Amino acid sequence: MRLKLFFGAAVFVQSPMDPSVSAEFLRQRDSIIEDWFRRVSERPVARSLPRKSILNNIPGLVDQIIEALSKAGGRRSSLSIPRQIAEEHGASRLDLGYGLMELGEEYNSLRDAFLSVLDSAGIALNNATASALHGAIDQAHRAGVEHYIQLREARLRERQSDFLARLVHDFRSPLSTVLTSVELIRREDSLSKGLSRNLDRIERATRRLLLLVEGQLATEAALAGNLQFQVVEVNLSEVAEDVHAILQTRAEEKGILLREDIPAGLQLRTDRLLLGQVLQNLVDNAIKYTPTGTVGVQAREAGGDVCITVEDTGRGIAPDLLPVIFDMYKRSEHVSPGRGVGLAVVKTIVSFLGGTIKAESELGKGSRFIVSLPRAYAARS
Repeated sequence: MRLKLFFGAAVFVQSPMDPSVSAEFLRQRDSIIEDWFRRVSERPVARSLPRKSILNNIPGLVDQIIEALSKAGGRRSSLSIPRQIAEEHGASRLDLGYGLMELGEEYNSLRDAFLSVLDSAGIALNNATASALHGAIDQAHRAGVEHYIQLREARLRERQSDFLARLVHDFRSPLSTVLTSVELIRREDSLSKGLSRNLDRIERATRRLLLLVEGQLATEAALAGNLQFQVVEVNLSEVAEDVHAILQTRAEEKGILLREDIPAGLQLRTDRLLLGQVLQNLVDNAIKYTPTGTVGVQAREAGGDVCITVEDTGRGIAPDLLPVIFDMYKRSEHVSPGRGVGLAVVKTIVSFLGGTIKAESELGKGSRFIVSLPRAYAARS
């Protein structure tokens, strides 16, 4: 009978354990790992992940469990599993976008993989050995879940803090432009070209603020799956100029040159604010992950579509992350939580607008994001 026990702390073994169990586990160590891999790799969350990312900390965790059971032997002893590897496993699953339920399923699969080895060998568990095995796995599960939750909450606080800091930074420049222009208008003695010029500056700054606010609303709506849209005739060059104006100061602070190569008069029938949010997120990410160099936006017509490319000379993205770069909360040393959320939002918006997006990258040389949108938006049935 397969027991499902509660999370444990240390497991106190009160009767002799069967030494043949730990010996069989040690002999079949690789089979346990492969059986576990086969079970979990079939789940939707893992299907696109490379083998290395799925296995991650599991071999070390299996070794810990086997070692703990071997040391317990036939003696009365307190069996305890160190937390570090289980905590690293929980962190890796958060990085890969797993939910708590999916994390728990991995530990249940590990339990089943251990028990399957015994079934194949015809070894029955006595009460002491069953208690020790299930208790050890429960300990690892508890450590992994607790660390997962703590890290998730810490990252949420970090994202909230980062958002507020960036919001203040982004609003400061256009608000300063508005105030300066108003002051200059007050100094004008009469209606003149100077007044008209300052009114134009106020209008541009106000549009930048509107784009920032609407962009954040679009981000929240995309995360909630509740996007709204308004199809209008959009000049792609004008949208790119708005994004350029918002991010220019940030690029200059890092010594990054922003470049645009968009044919004049290139039009789309789509949602202007959502298109602006796509470009803003892509260019913003490019600036963030480019220590120095250039970030470019190019566009061209491709049949009935418009192809938009955002390219940088930055750090690049690891090959094993490219297949999942648009999934929520993916990260590595080259991908931060912010990038994971931002690119997930971009993909959601692009799909909503009837388009596609793909990423190309080489570590140390930069990345390229290619968005293809229909010239005229057509509502999906």
